[in-house]
Amino acid sequence: MLINSPEVKYISFDSEVFLCGNKLYSEIEKPNYKTMTYNTNLTGKNIRIGIIDSGIYPLNIFIKPKNRIVLFKDFINNISYPYDDNGHGTAMCNIIGGNFIYKNTVLKNSSECDFCVIKTFDKYNKSYCSLIFKAIDLIYEISAKFNIQILYLPFELHEFNKFILDIFQILIDKISKSNIIVLVPSGNNSTNYCSLKGLSLLDNCLVVGGINFKDSSKGIYSNKFIKPNIVSIYENIYLQNINTKYVPEKNNQYIYPTKPNNSLIEYFGTSCSCAYVCALITLLKQKNISVNINDVMSLLKISCNKTNNLDDSIQGLGTINLTQLLE
Repeated sequence: MLINSPEVKYISFDSEVFLCGNKLYSEIEKPNYKTMTYNTNLTGKNIRIGIIDSGIYPLNIFIKPKNRIVLFKDFINNISYPYDDNGHGTAMCNIIGGNFIYKNTVLKNSSECDFCVIKTFDKYNKSYCSLIFKAIDLIYEISAKFNIQILYLPFELHEFNKFILDIFQILIDKISKSNIIVLVPSGNNSTNYCSLKGLSLLDNCLVVGGINFKDSSKGIYSNKFIKPNIVSIYENIYLQNINTKYVPEKNNQYIYPTKPNNSLIEYFGTSCSCAYVCALITLLKQKNISVNINDVMSLLKISCNKTNNLDDSIQGLGTINLTQLLE
């Protein structure tokens, strides 16, 4: 039996993980809003982001005039070309390096960053820790070759499994030592006392919650422990709708994607909050490529503003003042 092998120290059941973003299925027509960028000199150029999610749809904004999807790996269906049968991964990439509508304004952040996307989540928002471990290990192996600077993990683990969390901590520590900044959402477990779970309790990663009074997970705020670290936009985020039924391969031949219709779909959740912060950290990385997770934590302490009517255990240090962060 496997347990009797001298190489095996411990056997555990696999654990499920779930994406932290949700969508409302009502579509709206794309309006004409003013586009806002924070700094025309900083666009995320030459910064590559590793994303472990449901995939990425080859929207024109990602592939023209330059293909910014520099790596796509599918651990679910083993398909070679980019696609997204859920939509979450594409939504997060749009928040980070595309554009989206928030409060009647089109926000365009790190519009020239590149993506290394590993699909480990199925169309039902679910994956398993074993697949995530494999994906993080792959990101580590290819990080030097692809010059990956940021790793975004937009999911949550709904249990306290010390064995599983210890493995995540080992992997995150290893990634962080390579000067890669790891971002994770706080989760959507309500604002009950200490509802923070899973990855958001780990060290050496930036934990982002949402500006929300009832759903964003509640952590601990003290002199020694601040989780979540910061908060960001949470809801009323409108993104390009995609065809989640698109499959890019048939009989070993590539099938071109259909042109998406001119409609938007609304997303909400702490993965959206975290993706927005990921875009801002991308700009910071472009300004100073050498910043690490400790540098980022120090900078956030002097560049965040508190929201007066939000508990510190929900908002952490508060929201980022980008002008102060990048000055």
